[in-house]
Amino acid sequence: MGEENSSEEIMMDPRAYIIEERLRGVRRIIAVAGGKGGVGKSLIASSLALILKDTGMRTGLFDLDFTSPSTHLILGVRDLVPKEEKGLIPPDFLGMKYMSLVYFTGDSPLPLRGEGISNVILELFAITRWGELDFLILDIPPGIS
Repeated sequence: MGEENSSEEIMMDPRAYIIEERLRGVRRIIAVAGGKGGVGKSLIASSLALILKDTGMRTGLFDLDFTSPSTHLILGVRDLVPKEEKGLIPPDFLGMKYMSLVYFTGDSPLPLRGEGISNVILELFAITRWGELDFLILDIPPGIS
């Protein structure tokens, strides 16, 4: 017979509730992920976001690639910053909402591993206000499951 966890033993990250609220207006989330870098995930994520936007869908693109963020290069994003208002509001770019780690890191990769990556991703989801979207496309860093 296995042991049962009491509610006191299970601690839920308080950001989970905030993230759920922040994503309430997002109808569908598509994560573009893969086991290694340099295979075209960012190109696929960027292209998918543009195609969905061009078909009239309210679309957001979230570049979460810590190792080599590149959607800003693919799309030609320059001089954009999120608006700060009870969190971060992604700027509109090419008719879609766009958020990237490059707003915080420039073109430098973040030297994070394991739990550090998870914490940054959770924090970014907790502070980003997407509003109403039909699709949110995520460009996931390599090796994240």
